[in-house]
Amino acid sequence: MLETADARTSLDRSAVRRHIATFQVPDDVNDQEFPLPGVRLESTNVTEGDGTGGLVRVARISTGPGITDFVTHEQEFTYSTYGIHVGQDDRLTFFGEGQRISVHLIDCRDDSARTGEEITIELAVSPYRVLIIPKGVAHTLDGLGGVVTRDEPVWYADTNPHWEPDNDLVSFPRTSDTVPVVQTNRHLLPVPAHLLMSRMSQRTNARSHNAYAARYRVSIGGETTYATVRPDWRAAGTKPDAHGAVTENNFVLTGPESFTVVPSTDSCTSDVWEIRLDGASGRFIRHEYSRRRLTWLAGSTDARIELVHADGEHTVIDLGDPTIGVAVPPGTWYRLTGHGRVWLRAETELLDLKWSPEHRLGSDIATADASELSPSRPVQDSDRYLPGPALHALARMEAQAIALTHKKEG
Repeated sequence: MLETADARTSLDRSAVRRHIATFQVPDDVNDQEFPLPGVRLESTNVTEGDGTGGLVRVARISTGPGITDFVTHEQEFTYSTYGIHVGQDDRLTFFGEGQRISVHLIDCRDDSARTGEEITIELAVSPYRVLIIPKGVAHTLDGLGGVVTRDEPVWYADTNPHWEPDNDLVSFPRTSDTVPVVQTNRHLLPVPAHLLMSRMSQRTNARSHNAYAARYRVSIGGETTYATVRPDWRAAGTKPDAHGAVTENNFVLTGPESFTVVPSTDSCTSDVWEIRLDGASGRFIRHEYSRRRLTWLAGSTDARIELVHADGEHTVIDLGDPTIGVAVPPGTWYRLTGHGRVWLRAETELLDLKWSPEHRLGSDIATADASELSPSRPVQDSDRYLPGPALHALARMEAQAIALTHKKEG
């Protein structure tokens, strides 16, 4: 039985879990409500590619704070626990080769009328929908092998004995008959605070690539508290290339070969490119006024990027490792080669108009066959980039505009 409301902040409050329903989501359904308050599917912002460089589609950020974290999953990945975020709404989009996944959710909120109720949602991965899991709802997933999850978190703060700012995830075994009941944070952080939190995460994960820690409730000396457990996983070091194009991402391990990859740029946001590689050596691409940083997330590991430097030298870099990013400076020719379908994180930095008077708004892409290549643009000491918060604001405005267009078309 649940304890009375006057024990709201008690660390040892629990509830008996009760599975109430399983939902099969049709592949063509992107918007759906579920019985647990706040749990829902919403349409995302996807634009179809024109095939340039094998581009199939681009998944842009959805409406919200616009932070983009990614979790990759090795083929044999499994979760042995449930996790409850005390101060975070998860906004999850799943990318992969049509895998079907099962999402198990339990309401653990102390102020919910459905505390202890459990549902299962079964659906195919799709870039067209985001699953929203509110703070206080425990979750675990099956079928994630080879899938990458994008999380666009929404963060909250509070004075709360259940909350640890460095790690607000409360874990418990999947086999448990009872679930922790938690008090969730109440105060939504403004967008600048989201950016600050993301940059703090970047700095922390740049210094250390430890395994992601989990917090469990334990009883010590008759008193209930939280204890943190960290697995002893280790990541291989990054091998730099001669031109400095390959750099290490900011990440922690969520499995022996699974990674949580947080942003690398001050804008803290990114797009997901879905690319179909046909084995042919296609046309080269360059972005005239933007610097790109590309990270392989999922899909075929028979994938490479070929860069043409300002001195005419070509570098071919193997993709397939989410712990590294490949920098493509403005005006640098590149092409993707290999076989199969891949998903890439694309982080963008725009040259500042004030420092680049030749910059014109509009298309930022040019293409050429290998026989038509002009020299790549040398990196300029005078290059200046739009501040991260400004680019972040532009990305959020774009997301809102795309969402409004989709709504009108629907």
